[in-house]
Amino acid sequence: MEIFDRKKFVDLSQKSSLPYISMFIPTSRQSTDGYKQDKIHLKNKLAEVEKELEEKYQLTVNQIDKLLMPASALLKDAEFWKYNSDMIAIFLADGQIELIQAPILLGDSSYFIGTKPFLLPLIPATTDNGHYYLLVLNLERIRLYEATRNVIQEVILDPEEVAVSFTAEEEYFENQQYLQGQGGVGSAGAMFHGHGEGSDEEKKKTILNYFHRMTNMLEPILTKNPLPLYMAGVDYLIPLFREASKYKDLMDGYIPGSFTTKDLDLLHQKSWELAASHFSNERNNLLKSYEVQKTEGLAFDNETKRLLKAAFIDAVDTLFVAKDHKHLWGKYNADKHSIEIHETQSEDDHCLIDEAAACVIRSKGSVYILDPDDMPGEAPIAGILRYPLPDQTS
Repeated sequence: MEIFDRKKFVDLSQKSSLPYISMFIPTSRQSTDGYKQDKIHLKNKLAEVEKELEEKYQLTVNQIDKLLMPASALLKDAEFWKYNSDMIAIFLADGQIELIQAPILLGDSSYFIGTKPFLLPLIPATTDNGHYYLLVLNLERIRLYEATRNVIQEVILDPEEVAVSFTAEEEYFENQQYLQGQGGVGSAGAMFHGHGEGSDEEKKKTILNYFHRMTNMLEPILTKNPLPLYMAGVDYLIPLFREASKYKDLMDGYIPGSFTTKDLDLLHQKSWELAASHFSNERNNLLKSYEVQKTEGLAFDNETKRLLKAAFIDAVDTLFVAKDHKHLWGKYNADKHSIEIHETQSEDDHCLIDEAAACVIRSKGSVYILDPDDMPGEAPIAGILRYPLPDQTS
C-alpha cells in the first residue's frame, strides 16, 4: 500500500468535470471466495450509478459505458482484488479512473455524482486523529505500518529508496572486503562506515550510522503525510534510532521485543495502547481550545453558512465535521462571496461541507471527523478561525 498523503488529496480536490463520479467500496485483504463479496459491492454500486446517469443526467448508453468502463473492467481483473486495503476509492471522469486504497473501515458502499470529487471519506487518511505509523526495528528488515484503532497495514518500502536491512548492508560490506582481498575491484563498502565486528560499542556505532542513513531516506516519505510515529524493537535499538531521527512526530514510548510479520495482531494491539491516550488527549485539548476560542469570537458551531464562507476564504484553521451528516447541497460564488443552499441536489451542486473541508486542508488546516456526541454543539460542522472575520465575510 502506498501512503495517501495531503498532496494527493489536494490534487484530487482541484479536479472537476460533469459528471464526476466518486465511489467508496469496502474491500477485503484476504478472501476464500475470490473476493466475490467485494466485486458484488462494486457491481451493485455501478448499477446504481448507471441508473442515475441515465435518469438524472440524461446520458446515452454509449456515454455511460465510456464513463464506467474503467471501473467495470476491475470486475474481471482477478489480480487487482488480491492487493487491496480496507477501502478502495474510485474516481471516474472523462473516461479516466483514479484509484486510492486506504486502511479505512466503511460501514457500506456509497457513491456520489457531482462536478468534482467527493473527498470526506478520505479525510481520516490525511489527519492524525486516530491515524498513526508504527515502525518495527529489526536489523534483518525494518517494516513500516500505517494504522488506526481498527486496522493496520504495511506500507511497502522500496529497498532501492530506503535502506531497509542492516544485515544486508553488513553482508554486502563483507563481500566487498573479500573481493578486495582477492584482488577484486570495488569500494562501495566504504559507504557503510565500517561493519559490525568488534566490541558492543563499535557495533552500536555501526548501527547508529545505519539509522542515520535509513532515516534520511525514510523521513521524506513520512513527512508527505506526517502522522505520529511509534516504534517496536529490542531495547538497545530504540535509543539509537531516537538519536538518529529528526522526525518531529516521533512519539514517546515503544513496544519492546523482537517481532516478525507473524506478530502483526499483537503489534497492532500494543501500538494502539500507546497511541490511544495521545489521540484522546489531543481531542480533549482541541475541544478545550475550541471553548476558549469561542469566548473570543474565534470559534462557532451554530452559524453553518458563516463558517462555510470562512472556510472558502481560508480563514478556518480547524474544522470539525459530524460523522454521517446529511449532505448540504449548494454553490459558492467566489466573486460575490455568497452561498446558495438547496433542498435537493441540482446538476452542478456539490456538498458544501465536503467542499469546505477540502478548502481547509488545501490551506494547511486540520479537519476532524467526529461522532455526533463528540461534536461541539449540534450543528453538522464547527470550527476554529485563524483570525476574526470582517463584517463583510459574515
